[in-house]
Amino acid sequence: MMRKYDIYLINEEVAQHYFGQESKLFHLFLDETRALDEKKDIIKKQIEYISKPIPVVELQHQFLQAFKHRTDYFFFNQAHRIQISEPNSKAQLVIFSNYIHIVSDGSFEAETMFFEVMRKISPSFFALDVSTYRYGWLNPIKQVKLV
Repeated sequence: MMRKYDIYLINEEVAQHYFGQESKLFHLFLDETRALDEKKDIIKKQIEYISKPIPVVELQHQFLQAFKHRTDYFFFNQAHRIQISEPNSKAQLVIFSNYIHIVSDGSFEAETMFFEVMRKISPSFFALDVSTYRYGWLNPIKQVKLV
């Protein structure tokens, strides 16, 4: 079954605030896909406000470094691709300025390899698939207990 995710880099303060309330974040993105015209523009501005630009150059470099010795990793036309035969797992990732798009198929191994690299860059990457209502942090944010 093919999976598609959009991943946003959420501002750390917002991420801390919405820890445990991820459904509220998800519904903002869901509303953006359903909204029309003026309301869509307002929601886009809200998403821009709570998210940060994707560090494209840093991510490109980290992926190239992490996978340079793998024969099943390819980088072509701005797309990073991992295709593992055993277990059957494929994932393709494209980095845009405001989000990252991943399409994967088979087992979760290939997409997880991308997620591992991204987790090292920031704890506040938020992945969502509006078509299947799946969403969550790539790296669960640890709540800081203030005594």
